[in-house]
Amino acid sequence: MLSLRGALLGSVFLVFAACNQPDKPATVGEPNSIDSVAGLPGSAGVVEVLTGTGRRGAANLVAERLRRQGYDVVKIGNAPERNYSRTLVAERRVGAGIAAGVAKAIGVPTTFAYHNENLLVDATVFVGRDFEEILPP
Repeated sequence: MLSLRGALLGSVFLVFAACNQPDKPATVGEPNSIDSVAGLPGSAGVVEVLTGTGRRGAANLVAERLRRQGYDVVKIGNAPERNYSRTLVAERRVGAGIAAGVAKAIGVPTTFAYHNENLLVDATVFVGRDFEEILPP
């Protein structure tokens, strides 16, 4: 005769085994695969856009431009400071090379290295007061 504890353990094992049977193996680019941290399939890069100016909606305008250019904008928010006179693009991952494309897409002439692998983004845009001047039509 099975004990109640044995029956519960057996049930838990069966449920666990059934839940861990994938319909098909995950492949690169699928939403549940580990490589999804690198962005959407076909993404030009993973970017965050932070407002460095008091102008409402500035980061949204820049983010929309980047999305139309194929970038995966994963965060729109506020920069630590709100006094940026010009827009800056920072390369966040060593060797990613994404910041140069981001800068070109929004009309920023240069980029700088400000690496932080923990952010899980390739580049950060700090939107400054010049954002209306640099965004190409």
